[in-house]
Amino acid sequence: MKIDMSPKPPILRSAMLAAGTGAPVLLLHGSASAGVMWVPVMDGLKSRFRVIAPDLIGYGRTDSWPNGRGFTVDDELRLVEPLLAHAPAPVHVVGHSFGGVVALHLALAGRVPIRSLTLIEPVAFFLLPHAGAHAAWLEIQELGQTYAERVAAGGTQMALRGFIDYWAGPGAWDAMDESLRAQIARGAQKIVLDFEVTFTDPGMEAIRALNCPVRLISGGRSRIPTQRIAAFLAAQIPGATLEIIDDANHLLPVTHADLLRARLLRELAD
Repeated sequence: MKIDMSPKPPILRSAMLAAGTGAPVLLLHGSASAGVMWVPVMDGLKSRFRVIAPDLIGYGRTDSWPNGRGFTVDDELRLVEPLLAHAPAPVHVVGHSFGGVVALHLALAGRVPIRSLTLIEPVAFFLLPHAGAHAAWLEIQELGQTYAERVAAGGTQMALRGFIDYWAGPGAWDAMDESLRAQIARGAQKIVLDFEVTFTDPGMEAIRALNCPVRLISGGRSRIPTQRIAAFLAAQIPGATLEIIDDANHLLPVTHADLLRARLLRELAD
């Protein structure tokens, strides 16, 4: 008899927000965030949809990933997929930033019926070489490497300042109140693992074969790497659309929650 000696996935306590009834909508947040980010959007959707916003691994009230253990996007999917096991209909999936990468992999895995995919600035950095965006690829590699080195050296605050200011603008980290900085700091090590996932290439063939409706949303004031990723995905996935919100940056689900809520309420109801 062959004995399976492979390590079992860790059992993690997870948390989510959920509200409403109707067709299911899964909302996936990005790195250094949590499901609570989606509350303004949920408030607008819950009258027509069953809205689910989990805390991804290491964020919000979901347990951290064990130190020293290998991590892949499949570990994130093991947290998300059971939430949809008994959904009454195919699910609309909305993902922002790292959550957009998880959403993309959820669609590629094919184990959950997906009605539509809305990707808001997905940080699928592995796509940049495919897009010929070499300068953007080098820029984001440097960001990830510098962040990991600072965390490893014990410079968590410096690492987070560089990370947050890159996405939200200079001074954004220092402008936060201490309680919010403390919440973000809890997930500092997880951001290192998130970067590893965003650099892991699943291959373009499967992405081009996606057959659910796909919408890309990007900010006109966002960093070049995410703008290039959104445009490239829209060009590679048959039937995909791309909307640019001119005055938004990478934090558009927070800064433009009213606009996003209205867009989703209209588009997901089609």
